[in-house]
Amino acid sequence: MFDIAPDHAIALYTGLLALPPAIYLVRRRRVRQAASGTVLAASVLMATAGAIHLGLVWTHLGEPITAVLFGLNGVAYLVLSQLFTWRWWRLASSALITMTLLGYAGFIVLGFDSPDQVALATKLLELTTLGLVLIPVRGEPGRPHRAWRWSALGIAVPLLTVVSMSVVWIVDLARPDAQHAHAGAVLQPTNDVPTPEQTAAAQRLYDETAAAIAPYRDWRVASAAGYRPGGPQDQPSTHWMNQRYAGYVMDPQHPQGLVYANTKHGPVLLGAMFQMQHIGQFGPDPGGPLTAWHQHQNICFTPLGVEFSLMTPTATCPIGAIDVSIPPMLHVWIVDNPGGRFAVDIDSQVVKRIDQG
Repeated sequence: MFDIAPDHAIALYTGLLALPPAIYLVRRRRVRQAASGTVLAASVLMATAGAIHLGLVWTHLGEPITAVLFGLNGVAYLVLSQLFTWRWWRLASSALITMTLLGYAGFIVLGFDSPDQVALATKLLELTTLGLVLIPVRGEPGRPHRAWRWSALGIAVPLLTVVSMSVVWIVDLARPDAQHAHAGAVLQPTNDVPTPEQTAAAQRLYDETAAAIAPYRDWRVASAAGYRPGGPQDQPSTHWMNQRYAGYVMDPQHPQGLVYANTKHGPVLLGAMFQMQHIGQFGPDPGGPLTAWHQHQNICFTPLGVEFSLMTPTATCPIGAIDVSIPPMLHVWIVDNPGGRFAVDIDSQVVKRIDQG
């Protein structure tokens, strides 16, 4: 989902505030006429990246090592942004950016930080800066070095982009939030802590839904009522949809979908699913944060029938795939689900245990 972490929001402001001074300093320097546009642009972007990292120091004072690393990284960026006439500027800048990108990937993998929009934007900014740093300039001294710079530009930048984005994507998928909300699921905005009234309302919704769908533990009864598998049954679980109930709104007697585990014993009922008819139209939320609806975005269907129900950090689908979003839905799980009775998804281990039982 890649939301903006509260302790990272300040970095947006420091980065934006640093942009005008960075441009002003470049324009004021007399040597700018001797520098190429790509070099000057890299200088401005490095100064912006430095300001972003320095802005993160204050919100990470409780993590001394992280705060020091942010500080050193920010200072290094700011210093190098003004040394673009130095002979070794390109090499030093490339090394700093590369180490920063790989260091961030390491932090994510080790669980010291989690990806958010500020971090992703900063990484894209750094990758852009690296590309600008490596672009050879016509007439620039040091012609023998042009070959390795073109090679680095054609290999290192794409490779670092793939590595950085893949690490962020995989880690986000491997570590869903408390509601088992993976990347691609947008949650309905609610209050943070449920009130006693909301807790009671959520319990009523659960009780009424569980009682209403109890007959559908027998999949044949569900089939007779009009429910049909809405996807391949060779997956761990499948949503069975009933088009007759499309117009109902969170009616426990008429849920739009049922979710079955596809086990060796046959379909096993996991829960119900309510779904609205239009994208962006969230349903009633009687339980506040307990019953928040979610909407899946960036579901990619390929011509070969392969489905990627995942949002990449750059929100893209494979070439040739169709990008589809689905109207908001709310699950009610009648099996013990670690994410909760109304979690976005069912825990895969729960389905596995049911299959093995």
